[in-house]
Formats: sequence, C-alpha cells, structure tokens
Amino acid sequence: MKKVLLVVLWFPLTMATLSGALLTLYFFDNVRAGDLLFAKQAKELALKNQYEFYAALPQVLGSLTTVVEAADARPELIRQYLTKYNSPLLPYADLIVKLSDQYNLDFRLIVSIAQCESNVCKRIPEGSYNCWGFENGATHFQSFEQALEQVAKTLKEGYIDQGLTTPDLIMPKYAPPSVAKGGPWAKCVNQFMEELK
Repeated sequence: MKKVLLVVLWFPLTMATLSGALLTLYFFDNVRAGDLLFAKQAKELALKNQYEFYAALPQVLGSLTTVVEAADARPELIRQYLTKYNSPLLPYADLIVKLSDQYNLDFRLIVSIAQCESNVCKRIPEGSYNCWGFENGATHFQSFEQALEQVAKTLKEGYIDQGLTTPDLIMPKYAPPSVAKGGPWAKCVNQFMEELK
C-alpha cells in the first residue's frame, strides 16, 4: 500500500514541480526579454538626445509669456549726448524730442545748433537761456522751456516751412556771415547731427 500511495502522490508532485519549473523558466525568459527591450529603448533614447536623457527635467506647470514693447530711443540718445557734454539742457531731453515731433523737425537739429552756438548752453549770456545764438545772443528767454518752444517754432515756421530743411539751406538765413567763410556753421551743425545718430 505504501508503494501505491508513493506512486499516486509522486505523479502529481512531479507534475506540479515540473509545471512550477516551466512557469519559472517562462517568467525569467520574459523578464530577460523585457530587460533587453528596456535596454534597447534606453539606448535609442540616449542616442536621440544625450542631454535630455540624463537631465532632471521639470514638470511643465504653466506657461510664461513675455511682451516686448518698442520704445523711442531718441530721448535717450539726446540724454547721453547732453550728459557727455555736461549740458544744462540734460533735463529737457524728452521735451526736445516732443517739440521736434510737434514741429516736424529732425530731433537732432535743436541740440546740434545749440552745440555749435554755445557748446550746448555752457557759453551763453548770463540769464538769457539763449543757447542758439538768436539775434547774436541778444534775445533773452525766461527759461529753457520757453527757449526750446520758441526755437522749435521758429525753425519750423521760418525755415522748414520755407523749404530750408538742411543745415546747408538754413545757414544763409540763420548765420549769413558763415556763407562767406565757406560754411563752417553748416559743417558744424551737420557734424553734430551725425554724432547724434
């Protein structure tokens, strides 16, 4: 009876052991195939983007938008120029550009004439605020603001509107003695306008 019992138990135990071994072999074969597949994919990804594969990339949590607005650089050009020459007109850089636009003038003209006539207002008759040599320096303004307004208006109405649009054309009326000397006034104004570009 022991032999029959041994044979009867032996057969199912052998089958169970054999089945377990086959399942274990199948499982390890699939794990090995998965490892090979993972290694292959990792290699392809590494070749595709070497830096991104090893980088700790942040999650995208939102978006960032940037707005770039254009600004008028002319007041800053005037400011830098007047700073370079230590001019008392420095606080009026924005006003110079505003008046130039209002009277349809080249924004460099007012400053360039002041440079030629008075070293941008450093050599003017005491208390005159006349940096532009109006009436050979005889004109006295009440302030730089008033002077700038009057100079811009005069350049517009007395010169630009008459077709005198460049320093060479303005010179015979603005600085007549300079014409006989070969035009140093226009050369001076042109030079400083070029410097302000």
